[in-house]
Amino acid sequence: MYSLNLETKEKKQLTNVIGGAFMPDVSENGELTYSGYTSTGYKILYIKNEVQKVVSSTASYVWRKNPPLDITKPNGDIDEFDIASLKNFNDYETPEYAETKYSGAFSSLTVFPFIRFDNYNTQNSFWQRIKPGLYVASNDMLNRYSIFAGAAINAKWERDLFLIFEFKNKLPLISLIGLKPELSAELYSVSRKADIDVLFGPDTVNGNVSYDQIIPTEVTYNLLEFDLAARHQIINRYNDLELRFIFSRYTATIGSFIIETDGDPILYPTSDDTYFIGRDFRLSYNFEALMPTRDTDINPVGMEVDFVYDYEWNEFNDEGEYVIEDGLLIPKYNDYNFHRLLLDGSLYIPLWSDHTLTTRLAGGTILGPAVPDFFDFYIGGLIGFKAYPFYSLSGNEMTWLNLTYRFPLWRDIDYKMSFLYFDKIFLSFHFDYGDAWTGDFPSFSDFKKGAGAEIRLDMNSYYLFPTAVFFNASYGFDQFDKVVDQGVATYGKEWRFYGGILFGFDIVNSKSGFTNPNRLR
Repeated sequence: MYSLNLETKEKKQLTNVIGGAFMPDVSENGELTYSGYTSTGYKILYIKNEVQKVVSSTASYVWRKNPPLDITKPNGDIDEFDIASLKNFNDYETPEYAETKYSGAFSSLTVFPFIRFDNYNTQNSFWQRIKPGLYVASNDMLNRYSIFAGAAINAKWERDLFLIFEFKNKLPLISLIGLKPELSAELYSVSRKADIDVLFGPDTVNGNVSYDQIIPTEVTYNLLEFDLAARHQIINRYNDLELRFIFSRYTATIGSFIIETDGDPILYPTSDDTYFIGRDFRLSYNFEALMPTRDTDINPVGMEVDFVYDYEWNEFNDEGEYVIEDGLLIPKYNDYNFHRLLLDGSLYIPLWSDHTLTTRLAGGTILGPAVPDFFDFYIGGLIGFKAYPFYSLSGNEMTWLNLTYRFPLWRDIDYKMSFLYFDKIFLSFHFDYGDAWTGDFPSFSDFKKGAGAEIRLDMNSYYLFPTAVFFNASYGFDQFDKVVDQGVATYGKEWRFYGGILFGFDIVNSKSGFTNPNRLR
């Protein structure tokens, strides 16, 4: 560490230690504390003014009997140590050690509490959208196994649960031929609730439908998903291949309600309706070659390509029909077996003075006859066509082009405010062009267009945690209507805003997020 007199420009070296001195703090009278690395880990060290005066900048890589200043101290004097015991140590004579089987040791369980504002369910009140939770993580000391789990729940008992176990150790036989895949088992459980009306006794008069009874109740949508995956690098570290099997089950739980009759009222008990059972075999390939620069996270340079192939075989009660077996209503499933292809590539082109132009092109198709919109691609929202909401652009086929021009707005900010350190700010402008459809290819004139701007702020928290802040504003130039279950929704010719505080820009840089949306809607 050095000091610099801003008036005289005199520079003075204050420390000369092995391992480095970090995070200094100077008192009013010039005494210094800093974080220094020792053989037993990081320590907070204190240097008085008189000690600073004897630091020599010329004594680099010089052996000292009593580091750091050659000053003899009772607890640090090497001459008082029995060095002969080390010089004459006989390693042929060892104690009788008891043999024990080696067992792996896990790190202590790390817990991260959080509070999330979840506005996915638009029926929820402000307080019901506040969802507290926690993440827990632990891993084997040799990084062979790891556990990562999370749980969040709100006042309506809407839950978000997941558990991920990763295995990175050698496998019998497979490791003998040079293969060492990373395996994972993942479990997800998600629920959302909605208020609905149960309709009885429909009667149509002059095209108008009326009902004898409209009974309000609550329905809970539950998603249960289990994934098995194996990942491995192929050819070199730039190419990753993943095999994944996904099993999912979607259930709607209808709350109990009372049906009024001419006689005694009838209590209809709580019932479950499993309307979807899905199975998906996925093969995905990723090529990533990004130039290692100080701005890779905020403004990458290089190339990325993702190719995803899915074969899905699903049972889906899309028509809401049931059969009676042994007095029970059993869903009448339709089989939807199909192949799905997705190609998503980005080229990050350097221009001048850290300016870049990004070209991203994505296209996807479901082979064979059309399938229900439950299986659609979705290209809108934060990770795609930002000018339109996530569910607004969907179809069995899709294509999307994005052009982004990004440049530094302020570099080397070098400003600290409380626990935050500000590093740099980048600004970008983007243009989007694309659409999603089912059936015949639409006219290019029907493709949607949008544009926007995004600002990214790169920081650090507590000198340790990367902190990324972004804000995006996008505008859709084309207005269109889409028929949904609740009626007709109008999209376009409006501004949409996105923002976030993350550990990095991974989400806004994410790729291939067009499939497997949360279908609890």
